[in-house]
Amino acid sequence: MSFRAGLVWLFIITLSISAMSDILVDTIDGFAFRYGISEVFTSLVILPYFSNIAEQVSALIFAYRNEMDLCVGITVGSAVQIALFVLPGSVLIGWVMDRSMSLFFRGFETSCLIFGVVSVAAVLQGGTTNWLVGVYLLGCYFVIAAGFWFHELENLSIDGELEALHNQTSAMYPRLGSSH
Repeated sequence: MSFRAGLVWLFIITLSISAMSDILVDTIDGFAFRYGISEVFTSLVILPYFSNIAEQVSALIFAYRNEMDLCVGITVGSAVQIALFVLPGSVLIGWVMDRSMSLFFRGFETSCLIFGVVSVAAVLQGGTTNWLVGVYLLGCYFVIAAGFWFHELENLSIDGELEALHNQTSAMYPRLGSSH
């Protein structure tokens, strides 16, 4: 395949993934309301899990082949990319589109972020690992996920046009107003 053909295919695949991502994001509200799951849990646990499935499979394959440098590079590199580019980039794009967005995290979200960073840093600092470290990191993930399951419901759609939709659906589904 030539370089130009590769660029064309990359452009086509990027547009396709963008369209599928828009569809996925548009269905979050309906999914959350239908199954009685908070938007916070859906947005912070379910959506990232399924959107990063290719990275997770790649990391598992490289871990199975005992190529831990690649495995760590994939997983930690993805987290660093999201923390340093995607989050601030989303805020800047939101400002351009006149959407109110910020990087303000409340106490629970900040605690989870610090807990995750310290846990990964402690594992990486050791230089070697075994199955118990993997169980520890899975436990950290499940503790954070359980915390967001029981976390208070928040209105993730700050914009006025979406706030009206949120209030309307909250009236239709009163169960979501109570804790799980």
